[in-house]
Amino acid sequence: MINKKELKKLISKSLNVNVSKINDKTKATDLEEWDSLGQLSIISALDKKFKGQINFKDISQAGSVKSIEIYLKKKKVLK
Repeated sequence: MINKKELKKLISKSLNVNVSKINDKTKATDLEEWDSLGQLSIISALDKKFKGQINFKDISQAGSVKSIEIYLKKKKVLK
């Protein structure tokens, strides 16, 4: 399980940006660092955190913090 605060930390670490730049409304288009490699970094970190429970095809479409939260809630891994 992960909570929203931990998710934001994971995303900020994956993108190598300050966690203050990440909030519920942050989208890939808001951050230069959230490009295709940034997306892969986020997916990789989530995959490592959840030991392979993440479906790459589904999560690769998530282009915002909100869409990642929705996906993780469906998987029942977000508090």
